[in-house]
Amino acid sequence: MNILFDLNHPVDVNFFKNATQQLAKEGHSIILTYRERGLLGRIVHYELGQFDPICIGTHKRNFIRKVIGQLLRDYRFLIFQKRKHIDLSVCFGPTNAIASWVNRIPYLAFEDDAEYKIPFYHANLFATRHIMPDFIKINKKNIFKFHGFKELAYLHPDYFQPNPDVLNKFNLEVDKYIFIREIANVSLNYQKENPKIQQIIELLVNKGFKIVLSLENKKFVSRFEKDCIILEEPVEDIYSLIKYSRFVISSGDTLARESCLQGVPTLYTGGRIMAMNSDFIESGCMIMREKTDEVLAAIDILLDKDIKKNTEKITHDRILNQWEDTTMVILKHIRDFIK
Repeated sequence: MNILFDLNHPVDVNFFKNATQQLAKEGHSIILTYRERGLLGRIVHYELGQFDPICIGTHKRNFIRKVIGQLLRDYRFLIFQKRKHIDLSVCFGPTNAIASWVNRIPYLAFEDDAEYKIPFYHANLFATRHIMPDFIKINKKNIFKFHGFKELAYLHPDYFQPNPDVLNKFNLEVDKYIFIREIANVSLNYQKENPKIQQIIELLVNKGFKIVLSLENKKFVSRFEKDCIILEEPVEDIYSLIKYSRFVISSGDTLARESCLQGVPTLYTGGRIMAMNSDFIESGCMIMREKTDEVLAAIDILLDKDIKKNTEKITHDRILNQWEDTTMVILKHIRDFIK
């Protein structure tokens, strides 16, 4: 069977990585495409280069260009899908939804962001199955639910174990550094100004912590290289770096959840109110703050070591007893369409 996986964000690579490798072992032909965006192409080839990924389209920075770019990309997929004899199209969101619908190819759209309404309903309109966590309280005929998080497709203990060797590589000690993720403000998801990261870094350095900084916009490297270890993506064992940190500060919601799922308390500064974050916020694993003074105040809360112990216990228990292995969810839905 020829199965198309279309990747549009770095997290899509991790989300489908284990499923694509398992399906390839079972004898299926895996066709990988991606849309050029930041470091996505480099990450795709680094993690899944064995599938010879093909770049189709580029990421645009404003709404009109995004719409036009997506329509043009769908047009290219109309031809591409026929040429490759695609039997099933799988993605996260609505990436080639129209093309799949026109070509009458079953289209499985995975989802976890109902708040981002335009792509959510775009995917739902054309998807054969729209598959999402049951934290999202929307129900339609083509919606299928599971209990868990997209991030457990790669952070479930069956697939990920932290590697302590990463500490030596960066000259770090467990709980003696803070991991910070600052995303570039190019997505329609993130239109608000994030807190002033320079003030955050100065506060933490004065408290004696090292800073590991994942900076999506590399134009600002020179501002922070004096006080921070700045990562150059793709980073081997990035999740181990997160795991051994004292806590995480992230303006991106995905990395905020990745941190919590590893038992690391997180300060989320992105400002988006999302159903997928509510469980972590209610349990105290995640603190959500946006204004700079509130962010700085929350840092003192997260310095309490009991916060990390509590986060580790909560997430460990729920992964073992409540939340599903998301890779198994992906494979189940794909196998329903295998001839």
